[in-house]
Amino acid sequence: MKYLIDKAAYDALEPSMQAFYKAQGEDYVLTVEGLPTGGADLDGLRNQVQTLLTEKKDEKRKRDAAEAEQRRLQEESQRANGEFEQLYTSAQQALEAERAKNLEIMTRVERRDLSAAASKIATGIADGENAEILAEFVERRLKIVEGQVKVTDASGNLTIATLDDLAKEFQQAPRYASLVRGTQANGGGAAGGKGGGATKTWDQMTGMERVELRRTNPAEHARMKAAAEAK
Repeated sequence: MKYLIDKAAYDALEPSMQAFYKAQGEDYVLTVEGLPTGGADLDGLRNQVQTLLTEKKDEKRKRDAAEAEQRRLQEESQRANGEFEQLYTSAQQALEAERAKNLEIMTRVERRDLSAAASKIATGIADGENAEILAEFVERRLKIVEGQVKVTDASGNLTIATLDDLAKEFQQAPRYASLVRGTQANGGGAAGGKGGGATKTWDQMTGMERVELRRTNPAEHARMKAAAEAK
């Protein structure tokens, strides 16, 4: 409560508070029992009250400043945490993108190496389209392990066989005899062959027989078809 107030401040007080003041000229002063009414004692009291008010204002100013500083630090901390999370998320996304890119490159390189190894084996034992067809079967038996092309068995399990061993396997396998150079079946029941087996002409062959001939002996299929069309 203030010691000295004007009429406007007095009128703004509640009646219970107005009872503590009395009129003194145009102003109102706080009435306190034992309070000096004038002279040096009153001036000293006023100075003391003013000092207390000043100290209270200083204390409030310091408290407000401390609270403001605390809010500032909290805001900076929250902002820093948000920026860190954003940077972390961006870094993770960039890392994942880089990993995906590297995986794609590695997969492409492995596919190229497998295709090249299969083609090398196939062209070493077959010619033309036969080599292209054979290369597809050879590649199924190859696998990249620690950057190296390795041979697998028919089930996809790694073996100790070399690429040369695999080439010999395909060269000697009856299943691929019609594709391997120098061992194409041209008799023994091969449709359209020149040997002592089947003697059917192109016109005598059924559609299924022509399809089978194309699968097992593309070169002979092409020759017989061209001869038939030239008639």
